[in-house]
Amino acid sequence: MLDSRFDSRLFELIPHRPPMLLINKVLKVDERSSSSLVLVDEDSPFFEPGYGVPAWIGLEYMGQTAALIAGHQLQQGLVSPHLGFLLGTRAFKAECSYFEKGEYSVRCEEKAIVGDGLATFDCFIENYDKTSQTIKCLATASLSVFRRQI
Repeated sequence: MLDSRFDSRLFELIPHRPPMLLINKVLKVDERSSSSLVLVDEDSPFFEPGYGVPAWIGLEYMGQTAALIAGHQLQQGLVSPHLGFLLGTRAFKAECSYFEKGEYSVRCEEKAIVGDGLATFDCFIENYDKTSQTIKCLATASLSVFRRQI
């Protein structure tokens, strides 16, 4: 039985499962970009009462959102089955220490593919600021992922 907190499309695109499935919904995915929705509340993994989810967990939100691209590429027959390993990140910057209760959009853009084995992604975590009625970028990073054929 699928958990109602999660979009069923996630289970088709990425291998992550609760409790380590940290994104909740596919907003958009194509061959070079993806976006997801993350719901932060008391039931979220890593939630700390009175604070929220530590901002560094955003790296995993980004990684899982980037993985949506590979899942989509596999469904479209553009790549062969492979495992993705997060090698590292560059320039992770967070404008907050914690993601408070609320909804967050995570965007990833595939920037480069080196051979069959290395991919880089530019990633962003944003939310809608009701006070200013604007979209606020809360975290950014560039991810490096190694793709190993299986």
